[in-house]
Amino acid sequence: MRPLVLIPQFFGSLVFDRRTSRYLPFDDAATAVLRRLHDAPIEAVLADSADDERETVVRFFEHFYELGFFTVDGRFAGTVLGDVRVPPDHLVGPLAVHLEVASSCNLTCTHCFAGELPRRERRLTLAEIDRLFAEMASLGSFRLGLTGGEPLLRRDLFQIIDLALEHGLAPCVTTNGLRITEEIAREFGRRDLVWLNVSLDGATAESNDRIRGAGTFERVLERLEVLRRHARFTLAFTIMSGNVAEVEECARLAHRVGADTAVFRPLYPVGVARDHPELMPSFAEYNTALDTLARMGDDGSMDLRHIDPFGPHSRSETQSVVHQNYGCGAGNLVCSISVSGDVNPCSFLGPQFVAANVRESSLAEIWHHSAGFRAIRALPHSEPASGRGNTATFAGGCRARALVLNGSVNAPDPWITDQVSLERDPHRTVRNPLSIVDVTPRRRGSCG
Repeated sequence: MRPLVLIPQFFGSLVFDRRTSRYLPFDDAATAVLRRLHDAPIEAVLADSADDERETVVRFFEHFYELGFFTVDGRFAGTVLGDVRVPPDHLVGPLAVHLEVASSCNLTCTHCFAGELPRRERRLTLAEIDRLFAEMASLGSFRLGLTGGEPLLRRDLFQIIDLALEHGLAPCVTTNGLRITEEIAREFGRRDLVWLNVSLDGATAESNDRIRGAGTFERVLERLEVLRRHARFTLAFTIMSGNVAEVEECARLAHRVGADTAVFRPLYPVGVARDHPELMPSFAEYNTALDTLARMGDDGSMDLRHIDPFGPHSRSETQSVVHQNYGCGAGNLVCSISVSGDVNPCSFLGPQFVAANVRESSLAEIWHHSAGFRAIRALPHSEPASGRGNTATFAGGCRARALVLNGSVNAPDPWITDQVSLERDPHRTVRNPLSIVDVTPRRRGSCG
């Protein structure tokens, strides 16, 4: 399977790099060069170029050759996704799909975004999942999050992972870790996952277990001793009011137990967490936690970098804009599919926003034409008249948080208002409120 895939889009294209599981956007002009280099080597392309464009093509080629975009004979090191319908105002397909593979769990966490479990649903079969994965690949939707409930409660989980890999998808699995055995750890180690996330919610048994249940902390650490012998894994923490002060200890715990990375996400007021508003951190608390992690990166003990979340994306000054409405990632960059096939612009929005079911309609049909997806892309918004944050309607951030905290998906996200207040303080550095922070221990001999 070739390392790159060019996916045509209304603005040009996205190139998915299987080696990094990243998408990189290109405008129309750059896309035209990539297509030419797909069909012919660089020497032929230069010979066929006008004098005034040769230098530009050479600079483009040299830059992306260093990034592994071209073969030694000067051709694009990938394929071009063919037979795709390119909409004029949204992506050909979601960049990431979250697929719920289990609607039950062996824990009853007080912040679970999945809501009350178990739910009795007729889950998708392997054959139905295989068809879904084939369609995702045809849409250029290569990033796949396998969620629950607890995915390891599904006995055919590794068959699902293998189907995803056969279709060229880049799967991520999130587990609470309690069902990891020696054999399961070996099975994970045999497969090339983007992430294997193991969830904890504190650096100590006291902070973790009041969310996940008594004894959970020590039992997960025991399972990690097994896992680290066979597979790379990430520790995934949800930042809440009760653990916001110990993010540094969480990062150091991840290093100590052999995690490849530690990932920090804010708690969203969705699912079971809606019944526990006391768990929600304020934006100021969350920003302080990110400041702490940033200092760990600055002092040289950890590498700090931002990574694309499998969840709502935020706008930032440096982020490429690949959709034409003022929404978040829901229905623009991502979608979620329940264990029984219900498709939602974002799992955080809840069942009332389900658009359709993949048993009854294709993913492409739902993504392009369903009333639910068209509606969320068309929601009105207001640009601030003066200064960011002074809006009566949604103006960036997370629609699910706007829905829960302000009553409507088209209401302002209160965290954006809080962010504006902090930005006015000249002594505060404001971190992106919707980024996932990835803290990687520095290793001897590493560079960068």
